[in-house]
Amino acid sequence: MRVTSDLADLDIKLGRISRRGEELVVESAPESSLDARIRIDASDARGMMGKVLKSGAVWGFLLRLPFSRPARATRTSRGRGRPALNEGGDAGVPRSPDNPAWRARRESTGLNKPW
Repeated sequence: MRVTSDLADLDIKLGRISRRGEELVVESAPESSLDARIRIDASDARGMMGKVLKSGAVWGFLLRLPFSRPARATRTSRGRGRPALNEGGDAGVPRSPDNPAWRARRESTGLNKPW
């Protein structure tokens, strides 16, 4: 799943899903560009389910899902003619969760750290 914002452009893969107390905990997979832990309580889950069930876009997406093909690795980012960038922002370097350029950038800029 791709998460884009003014602060970051992240590729997050879902990893382990567990329950701790009254919360659902979703952890990112090791190959994600960001180590993340998402805690969802009952009120958050109710709100999300309400929005999902009322959304025509979600129902259309789910109905087309069995007929969709996986994205090709050589595809451009968002189909706009730009080459897809790796975690370090460089189209020429292969994607890797251990990309030293991305790790150095993340450590030097404090990307996604509270301020």
